[in-house]
Amino acid sequence: MTHIIFNDKHIDLEEQQTVLSALLEQGHQIPNSCRAGVCQTCMMQALEGNVPAKAQEGLKDTLKAQGYFLACSCMPQEPLHVRTVDVNMLRSPATVIEHELFAEGVLHLRLKPSEAFDYRAGQYITLWKDSVLGRNYSLASVVELDDSIALHIRRIPDGVISNWLHDEIKVGDTVDIQAATGNCFYLPGSPEQNMLLAGTGTGLAPLIGIARDALRQGHEGDIHLLHGARQIDDLYLHDTLMNMAQEHPQFHYHANVLQAENITPPISKNPLMQQISEVAAEPADWRFYLCGDAPIVNTMKRNLFIAGASMTNIYSDPFVSANDV
Repeated sequence: MTHIIFNDKHIDLEEQQTVLSALLEQGHQIPNSCRAGVCQTCMMQALEGNVPAKAQEGLKDTLKAQGYFLACSCMPQEPLHVRTVDVNMLRSPATVIEHELFAEGVLHLRLKPSEAFDYRAGQYITLWKDSVLGRNYSLASVVELDDSIALHIRRIPDGVISNWLHDEIKVGDTVDIQAATGNCFYLPGSPEQNMLLAGTGTGLAPLIGIARDALRQGHEGDIHLLHGARQIDDLYLHDTLMNMAQEHPQFHYHANVLQAENITPPISKNPLMQQISEVAAEPADWRFYLCGDAPIVNTMKRNLFIAGASMTNIYSDPFVSANDV
């Protein structure tokens, strides 16, 4: 058993207990969301002691050097003196410049950051409701092509943040955002490599950003984007993707709908995984980007690996909502 020091108090940690869990048990209000080492909402700083490498995965080197870590992933093996961080250092304001529905339950939100905001298409940001509540949303925009950042936000039943954004936020309001992170973005190496991007629901947001960025950088291989949905109305960027396919010969759009009648290509009723297998029949040399609900993404990732895809060629961004924690 080891302990942490927080606010000049010693707090014992059980074996395999995280810093976040211990602090929450003691009644401390520590910002958190995914509790899976992804969202970076629970970032803290170590003043003394050694931070486990796992607790700093995904952080920028400048933050690692200053002792920043993710409390939900931190299971220290020795005493650790920790503190919360100055949220003003990590967050910056952005103005809402567009607020409209793509489809029932899917909000298109465009934000104009107050200062230069660097990111890569396909990464995600944390959008904060207040000092404690924040959620991650993937970026559909491309920094070199767009003068604002774009988010696709699905309304979650009983979702505190998504319903706030859908119902209360309006054009002209200011919200706080946190720096972009994540490893699901286009890499310019191997421009001739075929790419397959597959996702469900608003998993389309990072995929369309990645596809646009790949086309911008002159990707030469075929780019297949597969969007899975329950019904036709859920294909909320169908016309946009059809137009992209007409404008770019190497871009191919496939839509998979579970509940539909009288459909025509590129819409199919085949399961998404079957469509992936048909498009990338020999996946060993393909590059894959997988986004959407975590169980579906994990299944796609596992099946592709079994079929022969290299794990180094599979990039994924599984969505985990607060209700799933």
